[in-house]
Amino acid sequence: MSKFSEDIARYRSMGHSGKQLWFSPAVWAVAIYRFGHWLYVENPPYLLRIPYKIIHLFAYMFSEVVMEMCLDPQATIGGGLYIAHIGGVHINPQAIIGSNCDIAHRVTIGASAMGRGGAPVLGDRVYIGTGATLVGKIKVGSGAKIAANTLVMSNIPEGATVMGVPGRIIMRAPVSPSPELSAAEMTDAE
Repeated sequence: MSKFSEDIARYRSMGHSGKQLWFSPAVWAVAIYRFGHWLYVENPPYLLRIPYKIIHLFAYMFSEVVMEMCLDPQATIGGGLYIAHIGGVHINPQAIIGSNCDIAHRVTIGASAMGRGGAPVLGDRVYIGTGATLVGKIKVGSGAKIAANTLVMSNIPEGATVMGVPGRIIMRAPVSPSPELSAAEMTDAE
C-alpha cells in the first residue's frame, strides 16, 4: 500500500487537497486497483481473502460500470499514478506502467488484435493524452509524451513526443554531450 501513498502524494502535488482529493472518482479508481492488486497478486492471509474478494468484486464492478475505469488488478503499475479525469480508461492485465505516469481519460493500454500477444510496457514519467490507444507488445521509454487521439503500435524512445494515427515521433529528447568529452573537445566540436 506504499504505492497508494505515492499516488496520493502525486495528487496533492497537482493541487488536489481535502474534500476535493477524497471525493475524486479517479482517486477511488486507483484505490480500488491498488486493493485488487494487493489481493490478487500479493496474496494476503488466507482467512481474509474470501471476504476481501467479495468486497473487491463489487468495488471493481462499480468502478467499471459507473466510472468506466477498468484498471485490471493483474496489471503492474508503479507508484505516483495520476489519472486526471475518470471515464474510459482501460488497462490490460499484462500491461506494465512505470512510476509517476499521467493518464488522461478515454485511454486504452491493451493487447493487439490480429493475434499478436503482449501488452505495452511504459517507462517512468510517461504522459498519455486524451483518447490515446497503445496496443501490442511495445515499449514506451521514460519521459515520453503521447498526444491526444494517438494510436501507438510501435516502440517509442525515451523523451520522445508522439502524435497522429498511426503515431509518429514529432520530437525527440535533446541529446546531451558525452561526459567523456573534455572542455577543449567541446569547443573544437563547435
